[in-house]
Amino acid sequence: MAKPTRDLDDLIREALAAEDREAMQGTEDQSALELTAEVFRGRHRLLAALGVVVNLVLLVIGVGAAVAFAHAEDIRTMMLYAGTSALSFGGVLAVKIWYWLEMNRLALTRELKRLELQIVWLSRRTRGPEGR
Repeated sequence: MAKPTRDLDDLIREALAAEDREAMQGTEDQSALELTAEVFRGRHRLLAALGVVVNLVLLVIGVGAAVAFAHAEDIRTMMLYAGTSALSFGGVLAVKIWYWLEMNRLALTRELKRLELQIVWLSRRTRGPEGR
């Protein structure tokens, strides 16, 4: 079986008209760092910035409670610090899951826009130059 030498996206870009190529320029695949930065450029950038602040505060509280747990004298205090640490780390996890979901939403939106461009291109191609 012959191995394809070019990626499907490259073949699509070559087949597109010049105006469609310009529209497709922002749809390349992005690295994880670029996807993370994109969360801070979208509609929810203030919420994303607030999430970073909340994440750092919860992390500090969780680590502080874990250290206090190690130095606690009685069982009741140990349980209080253990619960505080567990809830704080759970909050950190929840914020990270939100970021992951937001990155996936943005990636899905980008893929849908890419698909819409391909559908428009195909509809123009099937109609022919006279534009029936």
